[in-house]
Amino acid sequence: MRRMALVLLCAAAARAAAVPVDLSQYRPGAVTVTAGAESLTLRWPDERGRSWSAEFSLDAARPLITAISLAGRTVVERARPVYWCETGKRRGGWDQFFDFPPSHPEGTRRFTGTLQIRAARVRTAGDRVEISFDGLRAGIFEGGVAYTFYPGSRLIHQEAFLKTDEPDTAYFYDAGLRMASEADRRPGNNMESTVVFYDTAGQLRRAAAGGPERQPQQVRYRALAARAGSGGSLVVFPAPHQYFFARDFTSNMGSVWSRAWRGEVRLGIRQLPDDNSPYYPWMNAPPGTVQRMGVFLLVSDGGAEAALEDTLRFTHRDRYPAIEGYKTLAAHWHFAYTVQAMAKGFDWTPPFKPVLKEMGVDAAMIADFHGDGHPRDLTDVRLQELEAYYRACRAQSDANFLLIPSEEANVHLGGHWAVAFPKPVYWWMDRPAGGAFLGRHPRYGAVYSAANPAEMIDLIRREGGILYQSHPRTKGSTGFPDKIRETDYFRDASYLGAGWKAMPSDLSTLRQGERSLKLLDDMNNWGQPKKLLGEVDVFQIDATHELWAHMNVNYVRMAALPGFDDYGRFLDALARGDFFISTGEVLLPEATITREAAGGIRARVRARWTFPLAFAEIVWGDTVRTSRKVIPLEETRPFASASFEWTAEANGWRWARVAVWDVAGNGAFINPVWKESTR
Repeated sequence: MRRMALVLLCAAAARAAAVPVDLSQYRPGAVTVTAGAESLTLRWPDERGRSWSAEFSLDAARPLITAISLAGRTVVERARPVYWCETGKRRGGWDQFFDFPPSHPEGTRRFTGTLQIRAARVRTAGDRVEISFDGLRAGIFEGGVAYTFYPGSRLIHQEAFLKTDEPDTAYFYDAGLRMASEADRRPGNNMESTVVFYDTAGQLRRAAAGGPERQPQQVRYRALAARAGSGGSLVVFPAPHQYFFARDFTSNMGSVWSRAWRGEVRLGIRQLPDDNSPYYPWMNAPPGTVQRMGVFLLVSDGGAEAALEDTLRFTHRDRYPAIEGYKTLAAHWHFAYTVQAMAKGFDWTPPFKPVLKEMGVDAAMIADFHGDGHPRDLTDVRLQELEAYYRACRAQSDANFLLIPSEEANVHLGGHWAVAFPKPVYWWMDRPAGGAFLGRHPRYGAVYSAANPAEMIDLIRREGGILYQSHPRTKGSTGFPDKIRETDYFRDASYLGAGWKAMPSDLSTLRQGERSLKLLDDMNNWGQPKKLLGEVDVFQIDATHELWAHMNVNYVRMAALPGFDDYGRFLDALARGDFFISTGEVLLPEATITREAAGGIRARVRARWTFPLAFAEIVWGDTVRTSRKVIPLEETRPFASASFEWTAEANGWRWARVAVWDVAGNGAFINPVWKESTR
């Protein structure tokens, strides 16, 4: 009897250890969840219709993930999420780029996340399911950890959902999973300690993950795989763009890591506190916002190499796919190409060209003379460099690649701004002594000298150029174009608008580049049809760099790639707004906005995507305020395409735009369409 009582007491204690589960937001569907006394078991179909299962422990003393399996073959077992977070202080506001938190007088702090689960919740969103567990703490951050499962896929999204009330918080995080390894002698199908990845040259490699310290790897495609003893495998990788905050240099810093020590294997993603550059702004955590610090997991019943290949599909192997009727244009590069070509010869192939071509970039609009050359020179030196610039761009343009010259001129008009002409134009950025606005040169013909804003915009009008505010409201354009919104030159049609880049980073939203998106809406509410142009804004690159994380392109409607003598066709299409901007994972081959008979908005979209989609949105303004309608897309499966039609009641709208975002923060959007131009 005493023995039986002891058994019952132990059983009661075990049951008491289980945390409560809230199933009120769960509904059965493609993903099913069963709640037991001590565990939650989830089952979902992969792309082949096979049923996977994931079992989570409700006992805070045990590993959170008991097992992830397919047909009795365990790929992941006895696993716990791991997180580290480093925090510092932001100076100059949330849009500040010229910041380096470690230099703040208060310094920085690094925290290891600790998870002591207190409660669990299961939530259905569309046909996907999220299981979340409260009880994660990382220094000044508190919250929990969640796992989202997507039917029709082996993709799993692990996210820490954390918030802080401390002001001016800048941060970065490392994340991963710790699992039983083959060194753990308990029965099971434990993870092997050899990891598999593509090195920066694109070669498949294997490396030991042994030792007590994390082993970072400089890899291509940001993914790391390990094989399970069952014959299955696991890949870990970050969100392709959202995880990487903006930098001027895209050198590969080793964003994945592994460790095998004392019976466990750890795999994960990481960021570094410093890249040896003066500006390294980290991410933003405004007080009270929930930061979703994610890492993606891909489980497979096959080998690590095959699992890696499955992972690379999410970014088309870091290549922008061709779309019939479109050509890709990537803008704002500081390669200092002309100066190098003048020294090395114009038949020299610069390292950026093969990199961009391999990424599916058809045309690059570069901005030489930004710290190189003599852009402010008022003698023939400037004209000689312009001549070399045009010659160099012509030399690298061919049937499959176009190099378009532009300059980030930054004179007279306020802030930093870029200009491109449809043909070679010779000009000085001020007036030489005894010069005139327009003169003749025996070698170069017409030469302009712009001494003030009126002359600058006159030059651009005369030569059919376009200009836009580069990195608006940050960097050297802090306060712009707001400060010039009433000027004649900003209101001129040649002033396209501003640049878009995923900067700064804030993981409380899936919308990247909100700084520029908010400006886009503001500019159109100022009463002018302005646009965004996707820009990259980085310096020297080569094939070893982690460039995809910082990339975006403009898909410009164009049947064929023009030659160098006709590159103005690209500028004409940009001026018309005949393009969409994309990070590459979401594509919008068709997107139109029309007026509803009752005065509302109708958006028709044909989209293609890789990651499951999160939502679309129709955004509109009446020249006073901005409104939006968010359309959940939580029933979309990965690697698909579809046509959509959405409407919004929006009486009084003057302009509208549409955007689509996926679960990794990748997206695509069109520029505003004005009501007067719709039918």
